[in-house]
Parts: sequence; structure tokens; C-alpha cells
Amino acid sequence: MNQKVMTRNVAEAVLNPPEAPVMSGGDVLRVLNLVKTYRTGFWRKPQPALKGVSFLVPRGEVFALLGHNGAGKTTTMKCILNLVHPDAGEIEIFGTGHRRWQSRARIGYLPEAPYFYDHLTGRELLDFYARLFGMPRADRQQRITELLAQVNMADHADIRLGKYSKGMLQRIGLAQALLNRPELLILDEPMTGLDPLGRREVRDLLTVLKRGGTTILLSTHIVPDVEALADRVGILKQGLLHSIHDMSRGSAATYFEVTLGQMPHGAIADVVRGCRCLPAGSRHPGAIVQVPDLDRLARLLAWCSDLGAEVQAVHTPQTSLEEVFLEALGAGSGREANKSC
Repeated sequence: MNQKVMTRNVAEAVLNPPEAPVMSGGDVLRVLNLVKTYRTGFWRKPQPALKGVSFLVPRGEVFALLGHNGAGKTTTMKCILNLVHPDAGEIEIFGTGHRRWQSRARIGYLPEAPYFYDHLTGRELLDFYARLFGMPRADRQQRITELLAQVNMADHADIRLGKYSKGMLQRIGLAQALLNRPELLILDEPMTGLDPLGRREVRDLLTVLKRGGTTILLSTHIVPDVEALADRVGILKQGLLHSIHDMSRGSAATYFEVTLGQMPHGAIADVVRGCRCLPAGSRHPGAIVQVPDLDRLARLLAWCSDLGAEVQAVHTPQTSLEEVFLEALGAGSGREANKSC
């Protein structure tokens, strides 16, 4: 089999859709094969926004959706919150269907562009939302005072929102999202409008919330914020979940690159299908495949041993998340599939 045919077989094996993620007792959110298409313009031309997005968010994790503007981040969040109805797919929150209001009662949400009543002060706004949660008066006052201090807005609490800057509105919006002590916090571009000091303060606050057990789903296109906060990162591109990266090893995305020698007919495709490796271009008569973790590396080596395939080299290149993100954005626009690393 020539290299061109082998490479095509490897690619076809990799692009097979992955198995559906199975929700466990420790998962707060499950999104499966989410599809959404908008119809715009005079001719109501369909514009796909999501093309089968799937991921899980375990309890206590910070999961970031990283993508360019228009990649589908906000649509994903609005589908989860039942603000937008998906065309297909399943969403479970705390093990319950997302359309039941009980599933959303333990959520805090900050939209990308929050709209508040300009005539209210920051304190009055928080009191208004606290009343909607049914908080007793004494609890409301104590909680509002705590939150104003947490988001560094105590000195501006009695100023009308119409006089707030964009960054001040983001801070008061974050306080609103935290009023009910949510177990799942959903933040759409939470750093928008904040100066460097404000971004640092919000990151510190989210880190404290994470340590307290709050699960956080956030979207952004700012890579340093993701590196500072996220446990895992899902890269969205044109409505597809291009890849998911584990950030537990720090700011670098690490993988194993395995150089394979000449293999029996069809063997490379079998290996890649069994290990869900990502193929890399190669002039080698065999192939080079990338494996995202030790477990799948062990499985790959076991497959090669069983098939009598030659393993010529294994090494571990490291790339920054920014490089991974830019590479994903620069990839071809052909057929892609969700891949879990």
C-alpha cells in the first residue's frame, strides 16, 4: 500500500465519529450531538451554527470553550440554558433534561452583553434579582454586601447603572450571576471590557469559586485567560468541536508522537481506529500518529505488537495552547469530527 493510500485510510479512521460521552454521577453537564441552524436574510438561507457538538463537564471543573467570533460558543450556552432551542441533540444538567426549570435552578449565568435597567443602582439591581430568587430580606442584604466586595464594586454600589463603564457592568453582572450560590456557573466572555487589573481580579475570584466546588463553563477567545483558569479546553471552529485539551499539565498541550514503520495492508487504519489517534503528515513509508495520553499510547503500542508493526520512535513534542488554537483555526475546512483528547 502506498503512502497516499495509507494516509487516506488513517484519516478516514480518525474522522469516524467518537462514541457518545456517557454521563457519570460526577458529571454536572452533558452535551451530546448538539445541532443548531439559523435562517437569515430575505431568502431565509440556512446558516449552521452548531454541527454536532458533544462534551461533558465533571463536577468542580473549569471547562472553557475557546473559539473565534461566530464559532458557536454563545449558541452552545444559550442552548444549554434553553434560551435557544437546538434542532437536534441532548443536554442534561445535573442528570435532568435541560428544558425542566429544576435543572436550571442551580445555575448562575452571565451573558456576553448583559442588559440591566439603567435607572437602578448596582445595589438595587442585585436586590431585584435576589427577590426573584426568593431570598429573605436579611439574607439579601448580607449576600449583596459580600458580592459587592468580591467584585470590587462596594464603592460604586449606589451609583446608577447608566453611569457605569463597560467593565463596571461586567463586574455587577458577575455579582448577579453569583447571587444564588450556583453549583454551575456559565460565563459568556466574562473578561469583556475589563482592564488588566480587573481581569486578574475576576480570574482570582473564579479560582476561589473553583476551589469551593463550583463547576464553571466559560467561553472566550482570549488564550491567556483559558491557560490561567481552565482544567480542560474545547476548541470550537465553525460550529464543530475541533478538539478537547487537558490543561492539567500546565500551559502546554502535550501529546505523544509515534513513528511507525511499514505495516501490513490496512493495519494503520486499524491501529488509529482502535486508539483514536490524530494523524500527522509524514514522508515515512509507514506513518506518524499523535496520541493524546499515556493510556492510548499503551494501547497503540499493544496493537502494533499484536499486528507485527514496527515502532521506530516515540517522542513528546510540546506546543502552547495558543499554537494549538491558531493551528486549529488555520486547518482546512474539509470534513472534521469531534475528538476527545
